[in-house]
Amino acid sequence: MKKDKPDSSSPEDSRRRAEKRLAKKKGKYIQEMTEQDVRTLVYELQVHQIELEMQNEELKRARAETEDALCKYTDLYEFAPVGYFTFDRHGTILEVNLAGAALLGVERCNLINKRFQLFVKPGCIPAFNTFCNKGSKIIRRKCAK
Repeated sequence: MKKDKPDSSSPEDSRRRAEKRLAKKKGKYIQEMTEQDVRTLVYELQVHQIELEMQNEELKRARAETEDALCKYTDLYEFAPVGYFTFDRHGTILEVNLAGAALLGVERCNLINKRFQLFVKPGCIPAFNTFCNKGSKIIRRKCAK
């Protein structure tokens, strides 16, 4: 399987990309540095390492908060007393909660990737199509900003 982007989680790949960037920069080589330059560089590297460790901890905390929020959202969506459906721009059901499936009298697994039009009265299909078209335009506008 071909990857479009490098695996940013791979330490080897990160190092390789960093070394390429370093090669492009024009700076003093270690042999040309004074002892004071080396001491300053080591100090800066130590500070940078601590900054990275602090940022990593913050990222871990933010990820845990995001995962917690996702769990809460999922519970709200799944167990809401009203039917929720998530459609693509063509009206295909991407997600449905328990109440939505119960309203249609169909198991959720049998609703995913089905056109919602199958469950709409024929006279209401034009209104549903208009809804889908307006929704996809709103999404495209938001994504374009």
